[in-house]
Amino acid sequence: MNRLLIRLPVFGALLIVVSCQKETMSQSAGPSSTRDEGVPLRFGSLAVTGSDIDHYLAENPNISRETALKALEERARLVQAALDAGMDEDPLARAEISRILISRLRETRLDPQLRSIASQPIPESRLREIYESRKDRFQSAEKRQVALLWLNPGDNPERIAQYTDKLKQARDWLLSNNELLRNPGEGFSVLSVDHSEHASSRFKHGILGWLEHEGAQDSVAAAAARIAFSLEKPGDVSEVVALPEGLFLVRFMDAKPASVRPFESVSAELEQSERRRMQQDAEAAFLSSVMSRESSGPLDESAN
Repeated sequence: MNRLLIRLPVFGALLIVVSCQKETMSQSAGPSSTRDEGVPLRFGSLAVTGSDIDHYLAENPNISRETALKALEERARLVQAALDAGMDEDPLARAEISRILISRLRETRLDPQLRSIASQPIPESRLREIYESRKDRFQSAEKRQVALLWLNPGDNPERIAQYTDKLKQARDWLLSNNELLRNPGEGFSVLSVDHSEHASSRFKHGILGWLEHEGAQDSVAAAAARIAFSLEKPGDVSEVVALPEGLFLVRFMDAKPASVRPFESVSAELEQSERRRMQQDAEAAFLSSVMSRESSGPLDESAN
């Protein structure tokens, strides 16, 4: 029976349960009904009011008033039976009643504010103010296209000397090749196959890709980026650089300068973010107003 009570489809049943908890239970809970002025039906401690009928008819427009009264009578009798059985003290029923009451409170007190915020225009001046305060978020750092020859000699001194000499020879060959020097887009050309152990770039002319000065995911790419950003102009080739990550020969191929996305391209994003902030503030204020109301204090579990 308690599950039937909890799942009654019309919110009026909930109101009946709550209101009757405020009334004295001295009235008869028997099957007879009485009529008071302004109260079409009464069953025990429960009253079916005109607003209950109007609400039921609004949700069921294709039924007659008589049918509505019969349905409300049945519902009221079921609710009274549940109250007589103590279901208003059942934890599951109380939790469900609390959930619905909170939902209705939000629907009537908070949701209109949220809808108003969602529909009202946000002045462009406000959006530009936000844009200026967060301009760093819309700035992209300079990027450089980098080619790499990389060898990993480990801690072996002989191999370090051998690999260093190998990369120096590759550098000398490249600098003597005028056609490759004039075309930075070639990276290290055929050199990468025999002069690099970097798996992802070895068979792509050593081309590692576009890198920022900071932010590369792996240590080899991060080291290559630092070397590339020490070079002056596209086409430049570094010296052979020995680092803990290995031996590097880096070529600076091309550059994309740092840029800032214009206000016009981010205004919609800013507006959406500002609406979300305003709605979050409204929700926080709503909760704060509820929590600041005087209460009877914490539950005294010993009283149970």
